[in-house]
Amino acid sequence: MNVKKYENELLYMPSKWCKRMEPTVVVNNHIDTIRLVSERVKKSNFCKRSDIKYGPGDLQLLDIYESNLLHCNTFVYIHGGYWQELNKDISAYCVEPLINAGIRVIVTGYDLAPNVTLNMIVDEIHQLLSYLVNNLEYNNIWLGGHSAGAHLAACMILPTIQEFSSEVKGFILISGIYDLAPLLKTTINNTLHLNELTCLELSPVCFLKKHLTNISWCGKCFLVSAENDSPAFKQQSTKFAQFLTFHGLEVIEECINGVDHFDIVENLANDDYILTRRIINLILNKS
Repeated sequence: MNVKKYENELLYMPSKWCKRMEPTVVVNNHIDTIRLVSERVKKSNFCKRSDIKYGPGDLQLLDIYESNLLHCNTFVYIHGGYWQELNKDISAYCVEPLINAGIRVIVTGYDLAPNVTLNMIVDEIHQLLSYLVNNLEYNNIWLGGHSAGAHLAACMILPTIQEFSSEVKGFILISGIYDLAPLLKTTINNTLHLNELTCLELSPVCFLKKHLTNISWCGKCFLVSAENDSPAFKQQSTKFAQFLTFHGLEVIEECINGVDHFDIVENLANDDYILTRRIINLILNKS
């Protein structure tokens, strides 16, 4: 492995930057943690409908969580896993605090590589957005995701501006990847099979350059990174925030202290966690 490839491999391996536990332990601990919370939430009265098909793919399914209160706002959460792992059934950890604040939550799945290409996965999330607007007739939608899920959410900024500007109010992007080019030089690409052209086509920071003119959308983009994310993940968030700001979008950028790539979202199960409060206040338009 050449030096550059080794550097990228390390920079895009989040477990190597965790300070709480060994890299060999942190991923399994993350899965165990989010599964435990998600299983409890899925069994609660908040889970109103599950495994709703929003497209033809095997994993194009979504779960709807809400209370008996009137929900004017909807938060859609897209899980991470480098487009290859995890699923919606263990990704409901953010649900309970948002429901208690009066926000409907949708946790969605999508088909995974190598069964489908990344281009196809992005198209599935576009189908998801269309389904929410046209079939469920939701508005006041906030689209969010973690890591690879943040990338998929960011890929919907252009469709939002072009098609769903009145229904989508904002994006909450947590420790995301917005320029895919560095992944070409990692083992992550062994499954994704990206090349230079597909990286340009599927990197929000690249394809948005051609289209972010005469923006009429007035929503917000909240970009978040973790203090103990790798320098590459933090730089991805900062550069994408600067890019969106330059093109006239309203952007909030924040680095959450004391957390890493994994517990930055694990802690979303807690009402008093700073990022939980930030998300709730942003969606409810509170200062």
